[in-house]
Amino acid sequence: PKPKPQVKNNSNSTDIRLNKYIANAGICSRREADVHIATGLVTVNGKVVTEMGYKVKPTDEVRYDGSRISPEQKAYVLLNKPKGFATTTSEGKGRTVMDLVANATSSRIKPIGRLGRNSKGLLLFTNDKDIEDKFKSSKKGVPRLFHIELDKNLKLEDLKKIQNGFKIQDKLISVE
Repeated sequence: PKPKPQVKNNSNSTDIRLNKYIANAGICSRREADVHIATGLVTVNGKVVTEMGYKVKPTDEVRYDGSRISPEQKAYVLLNKPKGFATTTSEGKGRTVMDLVANATSSRIKPIGRLGRNSKGLLLFTNDKDIEDKFKSSKKGVPRLFHIELDKNLKLEDLKKIQNGFKIQDKLISVE
């Protein structure tokens, strides 16, 4: 039998084989990743790696075809947020939405956007940066729908002001 080639880089228990890292990022299968590695499409910390079995550390910057990739599979969680929970990832803020989705996935997800502690509604959590950017972008952003309850009757003049747009904290709000 032919001896197996030795992996040259030092590794520890948190290191992961490069082909698995690429597969976990959702790019392709492990076998396909081996082909991409062999053809020089993968860099680790700015250097092309073509060696099979190469292991990377969680802190390494891995790029596939020039784009940075993450070893986590993309995760998406929808939550109908109840009142009384803060939309934050910070610790020590009382009850947060992160407490509600803690067991939904092992991926490091975060909420897109915010709802006030006393608001309720649908929140999307993800680790997918492209989706997050699409939702947060003011140019290609996603329209939002709000249901607002008033403590007094709405007058025709108020409705006209809303239709024409209004400012809140120096930001123009337009309503369809």
